[in-house]
Amino acid sequence: MAKVDGVKEIDVKETEEQLLLVSEAEDLQKKADGLKAKHNTKKVFLVEVEDEDSGDWISAWIRKPNLKEFSMFTKLAQKDNLSALKVLMTNIFLEGDRNIYEDDECFLAAISQVQEIINVQASRIKKF
Repeated sequence: MAKVDGVKEIDVKETEEQLLLVSEAEDLQKKADGLKAKHNTKKVFLVEVEDEDSGDWISAWIRKPNLKEFSMFTKLAQKDNLSALKVLMTNIFLEGDRNIYEDDECFLAAISQVQEIINVQASRIKKF
């Protein structure tokens, strides 16, 4: 950026890119809010995985599992953790590209994100 008479020039291309990013973020927030209302949930997550062949990103909206789903997951995980994660993913899937859990490569890439979602919140107990 050059200054002309002490005034900084505006990079129009950079400004347009920033506006586009803000617009995309606002659209995603609207989508998230709509899904929260539609599925009566407090939090939703957008999981994105890059398709190695095409370089495109596939995405899916998911939610935190409820207690029944988490219980089923923990029982299945004792026998086969990957199968348990696949069952969980199908249960918490809200909308988007189903390849996120149907395609093995995409699923393997997405499971680390799903595991982050199912981590239990921190808690503590104090004994007196």
